[in-house]
Amino acid sequence: MMLRALPLLALLLPASVLAGEKIFTGHYFEQAGAGLFEACLTGDRWPVAKEGAQARLQRLVAEKRKGEPLWAKVVGELHHELDLVKGTRRTYLVVNRVIESGARACEKKADRSLKNTQWNLVRLHGREVGEGARRKPYLMLRADRDEAAGYGGCNHFAGGYRLQGRALTFGPLGATRMACKTGYELEAAFFKALERTRSWRIRGDLLELHDGEGKPIARFVAASPH
Repeated sequence: MMLRALPLLALLLPASVLAGEKIFTGHYFEQAGAGLFEACLTGDRWPVAKEGAQARLQRLVAEKRKGEPLWAKVVGELHHELDLVKGTRRTYLVVNRVIESGARACEKKADRSLKNTQWNLVRLHGREVGEGARRKPYLMLRADRDEAAGYGGCNHFAGGYRLQGRALTFGPLGATRMACKTGYELEAAFFKALERTRSWRIRGDLLELHDGEGKPIARFVAASPH
């Protein structure tokens, strides 16, 4: 099913909303004079702004052995800057305060199964998915047959998938034809991402779909088992 891609700005949260204060757990380290924070849960890595509690992180990491990262639980905000000339977006972390720190590894969660898991969509093309739809879009790959099914934001869909190791493709997909006041734009972009999918990766409760160049185009979190 070929669907027309619509502007992502119409369906994803603006940067000002995405910069809300959250708790982040991961490792802080310094590289080439710049502070970096790598999140335990997602593996995302962001530059740390030279403001807020970054000076405390610098002191804490200086007390450790050279080259050893610092585990930390911090309260901070993700900020996004758009370079209008290059057409790219830069994301960085502002740390407001340090809750806890020490010398430890990230707690590793067992990887969820790709099949027979309800994967709820949380990020699309690098932007967080909003809560405007009646419920969050999701994807499930059935183990008993090569069928993918889910909800796109307005319509339910189903279709085939092909899985060979880390290679994954979807299609053709068919969907119901519900009349919805909202959700069409998000659904179109979601289906387009499924069409472009060529590989996958699971890290704990997170699933990422990648395009033909290996770039992440969609991220999901596993629903809690009932």
